[in-house]
Amino acid sequence: MSGLLALAAFLGAPLSGQTLWTPASDPVGIARAGAGVAFGQSLEAGAINPALLVTLREDGAAYVAAGMELMSSQATLQSNSQVLFSSDRNRFLPAFGAAWKIKDHFYMGLKVDNPFMRHARFESDYTGRFEGQSLELTARRASLQFSYAVTPAFSLGLSVGAARVQYAFSNAVRVPVTADPQAPMSTANPALGLLEVGLTQSGAKTLPSLEAGFRWAINPRWTLAGAWQGPIRGTLGLTAGIDGSKATVTSVTGYGPADAIANAAAPGVQAAATVAPGSGDITLPGRFTLGVRQRVNQIFTWEADLRFVQGGSTRIPGYPVITTSSGTATGSGMPGTYHSGFGLSLAGEMTLTKRLTGRLGFSSDPSLREDPSVEPLLGGSRNAAFSMGLGLKAFGGEISVGWQIRQSQDRDVRRLDGAWNLAGYATTGTQTRVESMGHLWSIGYRRSF
Repeated sequence: MSGLLALAAFLGAPLSGQTLWTPASDPVGIARAGAGVAFGQSLEAGAINPALLVTLREDGAAYVAAGMELMSSQATLQSNSQVLFSSDRNRFLPAFGAAWKIKDHFYMGLKVDNPFMRHARFESDYTGRFEGQSLELTARRASLQFSYAVTPAFSLGLSVGAARVQYAFSNAVRVPVTADPQAPMSTANPALGLLEVGLTQSGAKTLPSLEAGFRWAINPRWTLAGAWQGPIRGTLGLTAGIDGSKATVTSVTGYGPADAIANAAAPGVQAAATVAPGSGDITLPGRFTLGVRQRVNQIFTWEADLRFVQGGSTRIPGYPVITTSSGTATGSGMPGTYHSGFGLSLAGEMTLTKRLTGRLGFSSDPSLREDPSVEPLLGGSRNAAFSMGLGLKAFGGEISVGWQIRQSQDRDVRRLDGAWNLAGYATTGTQTRVESMGHLWSIGYRRSF
């Protein structure tokens, strides 16, 4: 156990990170930092690898859990050291799992989890608001699971389900204010200023989810297993609108207030504008995990998982577009460039007393986006996390708690600070430091029957 702690402390510094996905939704999975693909005789590990359900000792078991996912991001401008913090930081994190024996070598299960979560909101003075001001991305999934033991040492598993994907996004844009909002900008109808408004788009859809896994008990102490979580992809039916509650009017240079004539004409420009959502295509990345578990003795068990994240397939809906008589305006930058990579999870579980179990875990996840496109809302830099938890046998079952702290690697990017004048939006090249961290915690109860 001390060796695991030392390794986590050593790796945590250079690999700091928070991800688009959650490692687990239940307290046991959180405490193990998402490791568990080979952790047999564990109903919670069955949420990661359905092939493990057939290893359960009891004819049936179920757990229910609830917790919170907390995320905070910040952007620091190098030019003036101004630090801007995100709000909208908390989300409810429910989880449920159950399994029951159909035959000696066949189990069925049901799970409810939250594989993806990302959310943040910045105020109107955020310098990167033209690329993105708020984001809400949540996937809540329910799956029916099947587990079959081909032999006592080898089993296969399958999860078939659906994920309810909810998405909401906003950014700021500027459009020309002309004396006649019904006519295009021209020498006879010149721009008097620029109107800044917020564009919003949102949508939700239930999309299919597929997972599969295997487990091979090499001997009573060593187990090798793997699981594949397929990508969640589809097209969201987005609706878009204008948030004019904080509309402002600036001069055509983009700096300073506009004159009274421009302020008087701005409401007409906003009223005549139309907004269309961007592409609703979305792909939340899949991953393949290979893990090895060793039961050292009756007191201590450890597991190491290596996973490949198919980040290159990630797609996020495009920007909303505003149209006025003078043309169209939209944002740029948020979709960015995505890439794949490898992640690692380590977990240790120790029986402290007859009724008390301790758990520790460490995980590192690859960066999701190329450095120039890292930003506070969607993040995308390399991640690391440290977890711990306890399980107490009580009330005929086990009460478990799990906690994880997650942090992103700090990145310096030059595309978030921009200026928008009559010619459009352009980045200034000012360096901005992007940071992100978060916590997961959950408490749950599991009982066999």
